[in-house]
Amino acid sequence: MILKLVEILGHYSNRASFKIDKFNIIRHALDRIDAAELRRPPAKKPRPTQRYRLADRFTPEELNHLVTRYQAGEPSTALARESGIAKSTFLRLLAERGVDTRPRGLTPAKEKEILRLRKHGMVIRDIAKRVGCSYDTARLFLLASDRT
Repeated sequence: MILKLVEILGHYSNRASFKIDKFNIIRHALDRIDAAELRRPPAKKPRPTQRYRLADRFTPEELNHLVTRYQAGEPSTALARESGIAKSTFLRLLAERGVDTRPRGLTPAKEKEILRLRKHGMVIRDIAKRVGCSYDTARLFLLASDRT
């Protein structure tokens, strides 16, 4: 009966080959069921478990080393990325250890330097590189300072 349907579809449908393929797949599956040749799905590989607690991920010496590097001036973003943790987690780690974090954004000295360099005609991208901030930080600061 299925073969008759396939022949009829072949005559009346533009997408006959697609439908014929589907019927063939169904026919082969039914043949395997009839012959009791069902295959079990392959066993899934066990997923590696993630260690969520920082105490499980790092030894106290490693944590102290990260804190020391941060206090030496390395950016928190780079240290967090290198350690495989989120920046917010790294900042929480610093707070738990009683470490004062550096202020975010532009310091007054950087703001003065941005204004001075802009008055000398530098483009924002070069100013941002020289001051050590992102292009957008420098651009938004300059926009805000023009309004005042």
